[in-house]
Amino acid sequence: MQSTSEIDDCLSLLGDFGLTRQEATVYLALLVEGSLNGYELAKSVGISRSNAYTALASLADKGAAWIIEGTPTRYTAVDATEFCDNRLHRLTGSRERLLASLPSRREDGGGYITIRGRDQILDRLRHLILGTEERLYLALGGDLLALFMDELKTVAVSGKKLVIITDRVEPASALPGAVIHAGETEPDQIRAIADSQYVLTGDVARGSAASCLFSNQRNLVELFKRALRNEIRLAELEAQS
Repeated sequence: MQSTSEIDDCLSLLGDFGLTRQEATVYLALLVEGSLNGYELAKSVGISRSNAYTALASLADKGAAWIIEGTPTRYTAVDATEFCDNRLHRLTGSRERLLASLPSRREDGGGYITIRGRDQILDRLRHLILGTEERLYLALGGDLLALFMDELKTVAVSGKKLVIITDRVEPASALPGAVIHAGETEPDQIRAIADSQYVLTGDVARGSAASCLFSNQRNLVELFKRALRNEIRLAELEAQS
C-alpha cells in the first residue's frame, strides 16, 4: 500500500503529464480498482457523480483511460508506460511545430538575471551544458554532478573542453576526455562558466526559494574564470603533495 507521501508524489508527477489533480486521483483509482463506471468511481474517490463522469471523460480525451462499451459505460486506465510514452511523443511533435511557428526571441543585451527555484535552476544548468559550443568549467558537489552525467557525457564525447572541480572524483571519472580536479565544493552550490561567455552561480539548498545568478557580463565572467583557475591550481598542487 502506498504511503500518503508516495501518493502525493504520484499526483504531482501525473500533473507533469497534463492531468489535473482530480484527474490524477481518478487515474490512480482506476489503476487500483480496475474498470469503474461513474457511480462506482464517485463512491470510491468521494466526489460527486457529475465530477466523476467529467473526470473520466477528460481522462479518455487525454489518452489516460479507455472506454468499455456497455450499460453503464465503464472506464479502465491505460497502462502507465503507454500513457507516458504517448504524451511524450505528442509533446515532441508539438515542440517542433511550436518552435517553427513562434517569433524569434528578441535579445535584450543580457545583464544580471536571477533564476529562482531549484527545478528552474537545474533546468538552466542543463541547457547551459547542452548549449556549450567549445568549453565548459564546472564546480559541483558529487550529488549535483550525478544529476547531469548524461548531459556531461554528451559534451565530453563531442571533444569539447570539459573541466570539473568536484568533491567526488570517482563518478566524474566516467566522463571520457574530461579534466577532473578534486576540490572542496559545497553540496548545493553551482558554479559554471560556458564558452567564456556565460556564468551561472548560486545554490539550490532552499528548494523553491533557491536562487542563482545567470549573466553574460564580461567583468563577472572574468572574475569567475580567475577564481576557478586559482582553485584548479590549488587542486593540482594538493594532488602533487
